[in-house]
Amino acid sequence: MTTSVQQERRSTRRWITAGVAALVALIMPLAQSPAMAAIELGDSVYIGHKVGYGGTGGFPIWEETPADPANPGEPDVWAYCLENQVSARTDTDGTVGDLATFLGSNYFTDPVAQGKVLWVLGHGYPALGLEEFGVAAGVPGISQNDAFEAMQYAIWRYTDLDFDASWSFETPDSETAYWYLVNGANASAGMTPADFAVTAGITAPSAPQTSGTLVGPFVVSTNQAVVSATVDPSVLLTDAAGDPIDATDVHDGDELYLDLRGSTAAGAATVTVAAAGAGSTGMVVSVPNQDGEVPTSGDHAQSLILVAPSTATTEADATVEWAAVAVPTIGTSLVDAADQDRVLAWDGGPVVDTVSYENLEPGVEYTLTGELMRKSDGSATGITGSATFTPTEASGTVAVNMVVPEGYAGETLVAFEWLFEGTDTSGEPVAEHTDIDDAAQTIVVEEAPVVPVPTIGTSLVDAADQDRVLPWNGGTVVDTVTYEHLVPGVEVTLTGELMRKSDGSATGITGSVTFTPRAASGSVDVTFTVPEGHAGESLVAFEWLYEGSELLGEPIAEHTDINDAAQTVFVEAKPVPATPVKPAAMLSTTGSAGPLGLAALAGAVLVAGAALMVARSRSGAERS
Repeated sequence: MTTSVQQERRSTRRWITAGVAALVALIMPLAQSPAMAAIELGDSVYIGHKVGYGGTGGFPIWEETPADPANPGEPDVWAYCLENQVSARTDTDGTVGDLATFLGSNYFTDPVAQGKVLWVLGHGYPALGLEEFGVAAGVPGISQNDAFEAMQYAIWRYTDLDFDASWSFETPDSETAYWYLVNGANASAGMTPADFAVTAGITAPSAPQTSGTLVGPFVVSTNQAVVSATVDPSVLLTDAAGDPIDATDVHDGDELYLDLRGSTAAGAATVTVAAAGAGSTGMVVSVPNQDGEVPTSGDHAQSLILVAPSTATTEADATVEWAAVAVPTIGTSLVDAADQDRVLAWDGGPVVDTVSYENLEPGVEYTLTGELMRKSDGSATGITGSATFTPTEASGTVAVNMVVPEGYAGETLVAFEWLFEGTDTSGEPVAEHTDIDDAAQTIVVEEAPVVPVPTIGTSLVDAADQDRVLPWNGGTVVDTVTYEHLVPGVEVTLTGELMRKSDGSATGITGSVTFTPRAASGSVDVTFTVPEGHAGESLVAFEWLYEGSELLGEPIAEHTDINDAAQTVFVEAKPVPATPVKPAAMLSTTGSAGPLGLAALAGAVLVAGAALMVARSRSGAERS
């Protein structure tokens, strides 16, 4: 075919397809995104509308038919035409094969031409990013359409021509890039499909895995210098020693581990390794003229050749599951050590908390430490106990002893327990049981018994006649003190003092008695001697009862009611002497001792005698 004929046919196709290409360019995103190229020989792929100028361009290829072909998203790989003289079909499926499956009859059947085409694919767009390709070709900022055109013309140079032709380029950039590719391919011995082979593999651990450990190994295989690794869900990747690795710098034969040392739950994760590039570059797509037909050398649509974009990766993944780690757990049962119930005497005593444990490591030393808490407000009592032990089996029991002192009568106490590995209890416990509402670890302290309070009452009388009136010049009084709620056999002392009722002041008149009651209730007398000098006063007996014979500390009972009539006596007023009657006064009427004078004298004596009898009568009445 002459160059002029080729240009004419190309120009015609360009005019026919220009409008369609412009529409496609508007609806198809041109930016590349990372793709996982997993196309293999024998796969069926979907061919989308060509992108580029009317006569040239690249075909977007998807591994599977897009759910919405009108909006297919980014392609997995791209393809170029291998047969300039055969019509292309899009929106259809093609079958992937190697170079030997090429159905055409042009120069591409020659291995030398194949090597040149592969060189162009490996050094052009999109195997190189658009910017990278532009710099390499000497046209920084080259457009995608110019890159597609340069690539397609360079491929046709080896598939449909056997010489360097001068094509009708849309722009100088396209032409410059074309000659970069052709000159490079001409100077090269060419490339083979093996040059594009990219492998990435990973195997999951075969042994059962458990959380709380390093889960692995995952073994990486690749023919690339380096691959990257990711984990879903995210887990730190380490080496066999548990040291973190650089997940972007993984090599063939590396063993990877998931760091689950801080986890106890069951779970699963997928580790993915990704190598840059894809082995699909250089694969040939055979396309039927009719859907459902098998393309043949005599009946097929335009054959295409694949090229993986620079962003393509070859990926592999492996999934592992792990069981939950057996987490140490404890439970407690608190009882009264004396009778094994959950009621403690009011004045305290020893209690035993039997702690059951599970999932401990036999042969490892542990320490249990406990404290009793007040259920009422959750506050600590400071009553603690501990036990250090080394279990011979994963499950068992151990006792923690505590002693409740007097002072917790009426309270409900709950045992909290913490389990530590080793003897150091300052760190984090490996297990704990701190449920304030757990009845099994709760004990009730009985209410303290009600002890009757000693009481006394007094009755103060004149010792002489048992009344509450004392002669003006004093005498002896007896205070009979009744008592209740004393402890039989325990010595006590009663001491009293007479107080002035008028102002509550002390008289200094005291008395006391020390005795040992035989019964809780009874009476005892305290005697006081009232000296002269308290005539006309009311005296009240105050009494205090002490335990023992020494008047030390606070009295255990007292009776000090200044208004209590039963402990009050009255001291009579001191009598006033009668005034003597003068005889002269008695005779002053006659001036002589006549019968009238004697009568007056006798009358005076009778009046005085009557007055004295009245006075004594009143005094007797007060005593009664």
